[in-house]
Amino acid sequence: MNTKASVAYGWGILVLAGGGAYFFAKRSINADRDERAALNEERRIAQQANRRRYENNAPSKPAHASSGILEKAADGINAAATPNIKPGVVDAPAPVSQDQAEMSAKSQYEAAAPYRSRKGDRFS
Repeated sequence: MNTKASVAYGWGILVLAGGGAYFFAKRSINADRDERAALNEERRIAQQANRRRYENNAPSKPAHASSGILEKAADGINAAATPNIKPGVVDAPAPVSQDQAEMSAKSQYEAAAPYRSRKGDRFS
């Protein structure tokens, strides 16, 4: 039979082992965090250096600027977003059939046919 002393000794060993495991796990986790933070700092410094190097070497004006792009910009059309659009040409929307119009009126979560429960005794 266990005595009070043996139970206390068992609990003491258990608490000591748990505390030791916590201490070493915490130390390992902190070392991993420090290593990851150092790598992120090095990566951030390298990115800043590359960004500064690019900003210093970047051309001030693009070489491919043409009068067509400047005309589109003067018309209010974003030439960078729509490079193939011709000035003054507006596309008409595609024709919509009746089925497409009905489908667009319903939500994607709405059923095509309403739910109809089966009538009658379900326990037989």
